[in-house]
Amino acid sequence: MTHPSHDHDELPPYKRGYACIDGEFIAAAQATVSIFDHSFLYGDGVFESIVCRKRRPFALQPHLDRLEASCRYLQLEQPYTAEQLADMVHELIGRNGLESGIVRIVVSRGEGYPVSDPRRALAPKVVITMQAQPAVKRDPAQGIRLAIASTRRIPPVCLEPRVKSNNYLNHIVAKLEAVAAGADDAILLDIEGNVAELPVANIFAVRGRVLSTPPSGAILAGITRATVFGLIESGAVGLGLSVRERQMSPYDLFCADEVFVVGTGTGVAFVSTIDGRVINGGVIGPVASAVLEAYEELLENGLEPAQPTAPSISEVGG
Repeated sequence: MTHPSHDHDELPPYKRGYACIDGEFIAAAQATVSIFDHSFLYGDGVFESIVCRKRRPFALQPHLDRLEASCRYLQLEQPYTAEQLADMVHELIGRNGLESGIVRIVVSRGEGYPVSDPRRALAPKVVITMQAQPAVKRDPAQGIRLAIASTRRIPPVCLEPRVKSNNYLNHIVAKLEAVAAGADDAILLDIEGNVAELPVANIFAVRGRVLSTPPSGAILAGITRATVFGLIESGAVGLGLSVRERQMSPYDLFCADEVFVVGTGTGVAFVSTIDGRVINGGVIGPVASAVLEAYEELLENGLEPAQPTAPSISEVGG
C-alpha cells in the first residue's frame, strides 16, 4: 500500500492514510473543513461510526439507513445516495489498507455565514475518515469502571434521541465527571432518574437468564445493541437468554448478576465497578462472555447482523 505522504510514520495515527471529502480522496493530514462550517460552529450535522474487520464494514446498511433518517429529521439534503456512500466507504477502506478500524461518516449542513440560521449554510458537506481501531487496545479480561453522572441525558421533548447528531456536549460533560471520579466512563440517567445510556454505548444488566436494557424511547438505541438482540433471538449466544426493554434505576445495576455495555467503538465490554461497587466479583460473567464471543464471530466471519423482532417490554423496574 502506498501511503499519501512520505512523512506517514511521523504523523499521529489518527491522521494517517486517506480521507474522503465530498467524494474526493485526499491525504487525511491535508484534509480541511471551513472555519465557517455550521457543524464546527453549531454542531449542525449528523454522523455514523462503523466498525471494520478484515477490511469489511460491519452493518453498513443499517448505519446508512440511520444516517439518512437523521439527515431527513434535520432537513439536511443528503447529496449522495446510500449506494454512492457505500462505494466511498469501500474505496476508503481499500486505500487505507487497514485490516481493522472505525469508519466515520459526517454530514454537515456546510459552510455559511456564521449565524445559527440553517438557511445561511450553502450546501451540505460529507466527510468520511478511517482510523485504526483502537489506538490503545483494551484487554477484554479487564472490565470497565463506571460512575453515575449528575449530568442527565437530554430528554426526548428537547431533542429526538434517535438522531445521531454532531452535538455531544452533555455526553462529554458526563464523561468529564466520570474521569474526575477515577472511572473509565459515565452512566447517564434520564431526567426522571432512570438509567439511560453511556456517552457512546448502551448498557445491559443480567439477572438470571434475563437481560434488561433501557427502553429505546429516551436513548440512542445503537446498532450494536440491536445486534445483541438478534444474537440472543437467533440462539447464537445460547444460555436460554431473553431480552427485555424496561425502565431501570441504579438499584437494578447494583443488584445485577452482570452488567455489560455495547457500542461500535466499545464492542462488548463487561463492567467491573459502578460508583465503586464491585459487579460479579470484578470479573467477566458467563453472559457477557457468551455475547462477546458471538459478536466477535460475526465480525471475524463477515456476517451481517440478524434483524431482531422487538424485545418484550416491561415499563417498570424490578
